[in-house]
Amino acid sequence: MAGIAGWVDFHRDLALDRNIVLAQLGALAWRGSDGEGLWASSRAVLGHRRRAALDLGGGAQPMAHGGAVLAFDGEIYNHNALRAELKALGHTFTTRSDTEVLLHAYLEWGERCPEHLDGMFAFAIWDSGRERLLLVRDRMGVKPMFFYPTVYGVVFASEPKGVLAHPLVERVADLDGLRELLAFTSSVGRSPVKGMRRVRPGEVVTVSRSGVHEHRYWQLTARPHTDDHETTVARIRELLEHSVAQQLDADVPVGVLLSGGLDSSTVAAIAAKTLADRGAERGDGPLRTFTVGYPGGAAGGPGPMRASEDAPYAREVAAYIGSEHEFVELDGVAVTDPVLRRTAVAAQQDLPVAAPQFPASLRALARRVSEKVSVVLAGEQADTVFASFMGMDRPEVVAAQTYPWVAATAHHLPPDGLGTGLFAPDLLKELDVPGYCADRYREDLAGMPYLEGEDQDERRMREIYYLHLQGWQEFGCALDDGVSLAGGLELRWPFCDHQLVEYLFNVPWAMKTFDGKPKSLLRAAVADLLPASVLERGPSQFPTGRDPGYAPLLKSELGRLLDDSGAPVLPLIDTGRARALLESPIEPKRAWRDLTDMESVLQINQWLDQHSIRISR
Repeated sequence: MAGIAGWVDFHRDLALDRNIVLAQLGALAWRGSDGEGLWASSRAVLGHRRRAALDLGGGAQPMAHGGAVLAFDGEIYNHNALRAELKALGHTFTTRSDTEVLLHAYLEWGERCPEHLDGMFAFAIWDSGRERLLLVRDRMGVKPMFFYPTVYGVVFASEPKGVLAHPLVERVADLDGLRELLAFTSSVGRSPVKGMRRVRPGEVVTVSRSGVHEHRYWQLTARPHTDDHETTVARIRELLEHSVAQQLDADVPVGVLLSGGLDSSTVAAIAAKTLADRGAERGDGPLRTFTVGYPGGAAGGPGPMRASEDAPYAREVAAYIGSEHEFVELDGVAVTDPVLRRTAVAAQQDLPVAAPQFPASLRALARRVSEKVSVVLAGEQADTVFASFMGMDRPEVVAAQTYPWVAATAHHLPPDGLGTGLFAPDLLKELDVPGYCADRYREDLAGMPYLEGEDQDERRMREIYYLHLQGWQEFGCALDDGVSLAGGLELRWPFCDHQLVEYLFNVPWAMKTFDGKPKSLLRAAVADLLPASVLERGPSQFPTGRDPGYAPLLKSELGRLLDDSGAPVLPLIDTGRARALLESPIEPKRAWRDLTDMESVLQINQWLDQHSIRISR
């Protein structure tokens, strides 16, 4: 994993301004603690912070060869096969790193090189001969990349903070930026900062003297699914085994985050089987698995989102697959720790969220697990990939002309959406967040591939599946990538495999849900690998703990904010309503709503304050 930053300018001599990019890299320090590198010329400066997982001594960056310079974040899972192919074409290599393979892939195939890559990646390549910059992102959008066009070039970085550290970037959020902050989604290609763009999943952004040009090298396509049920299940198993096996490749210790649910247990079982099968050849030891919990089982308690504790199921799976298992007990203060709270938005890829308990808990877990291993595989995004969505049993959610996750949660949220309850009514009227979500919804659907003659119900479920692969997928990846790296851990997602997603996108909804249960095909594909209790276990959210000091802490922080006349969020909120909330007890029936309203204000204030963002209305 890594942090990337850079600057291209076709007017000034950047060799004199290389330290600007060092400042950008400083903002990305926790994305890479194993080394820092800088390459500079008159037209381009590329910087890189490295967290090494492969070829620890040979993958230093930026890497230059043949007139091209590369700064790369992520992993190329098929690097061994590509190395062999490129050797056959006459290329020679001096390291074992996937970085060198990627650089030679560009020299061989140019801007079409991403089509040959299998992995999670974001990279920048400066081609000195053509005076051209390429910014590229993986197909599923797991790794981040942001850019900001300037008058004579572009500034770019892995995260917004790296772009905002550049003096040419205007730190302004307009009304659309505020809408993006409050919309409970992640619009493809958009950023809350005016002028800043995010490279879209499966996209190449080319920057040259002629300007900035964007094109997709990969998009989902609709085609008939001709495999029968048995063949479909077998193909899914094959794709899962391939994905997990590739993602176990590392020169540092690798583990699995095991909750005892179907998703993570699938990853752990396949990983354990893979290591056992190749153990004699490579000398791999037993798989290491980790489960998180809280003293006394205080992980949120049973309820609609959390039906049971993880530890008993995880222990059962660990015994079943023969992993070396560890229960990581957190003390429940992850959401109240002052250091974690004051760096929360920065750790979330500069993304304020109204319900930060999950990212805070994942970050606390990452800090503990990183003491034992450097890389973990996890079951994240399986719900999206295997079509297990909130509200899918509610006709009004399926029919809603907005994002399904927005419709599914609307009944217990303020009218304008998650975390909007303390913002000023006139501002909310001006923003019209529900209308903004509906517009983005229609914009996303406009790019969806359809199958001619498809049944209307099947078509609608394909639309909902596609929508989750857009905003919801990227929203989750941004949080997971940011907070895990902030905790010192590289997180890998075997379910975010583009071949698996391409295949499942065209499997009919009736087959995806053939037994009437969530993730029917996943359960069928791994039925021989897991205990029956886990195969039949219902969904259960990531445990976040319950600290009795959480609500009082939020009230205290909000009170200090209201008393600070310089707090940048004050002009945006209804201070009378906020003070009334402080003076009232937290009622159980609306506690979650009140807590998310307070957190939304506090996190947006932190975002505005730490980056000196100016609001333009």
